[in-house]
Amino acid sequence: MKKIVSFVEGEGDAEAVPFLLRKILSSQQAFDAVSIDPSPFRIGQVNKLRKNGFRDWHNKIRAAMKQPNVGGILLLLDGDVDLKNKQPFCAMTVARELAAEALKVGAGATFSVACVFACLEFESWLIAAAPGMGTLPDGRELRLPDSLPPNPEEAPRAAKAWLNTVLPGGYRATTDQSVLTKAIDLEVLRAANLRSFRRLENALAELVAAVRTGNHVASPMIGD
Repeated sequence: MKKIVSFVEGEGDAEAVPFLLRKILSSQQAFDAVSIDPSPFRIGQVNKLRKNGFRDWHNKIRAAMKQPNVGGILLLLDGDVDLKNKQPFCAMTVARELAAEALKVGAGATFSVACVFACLEFESWLIAAAPGMGTLPDGRELRLPDSLPPNPEEAPRAAKAWLNTVLPGGYRATTDQSVLTKAIDLEVLRAANLRSFRRLENALAELVAAVRTGNHVASPMIGD
């Protein structure tokens, strides 16, 4: 059984992302082919990966591939990044850039890599899924306003702050991100029609197909 190793940004992501990936892969009936590594690599913001000729990105890929039975690597980071050049962050452009760099260390030839950015951040997906959460696993219930943000991929810019106002006791990513992720109803989240979440589901499907066929990918590539 091959496993998918994930690269995430921080502590809260490391706790939450495996739960979300399991939900998606279960819905894709993929567990005959892959498993989810329960301990994601915490690698910080994407800017660190792009420094010094992408050296850190290359090294992290090499480190992950030293583990046994790795079928693919999923990079899942927040997409609201303050770049030094002050240009707007384009998730697809940067994801293609990282995928192209992954080719230099074997991706697409001997293993697979898929790069995804949650827009604006992972918590934006939690806002979109909030109407279907009901009672959380820890017994709390969200105090949702009469109207929700129409497009969490555009606003609020601070999704964590928004969740802080609706979650009893406030929102702490290190503990609450995984609690909310466990309560996600995928059909509710899919109905929000968030482009970045569709990209995540497609990326996982690509990694699973690569494991099943042996045709490795580095995704997304130009033209995808």
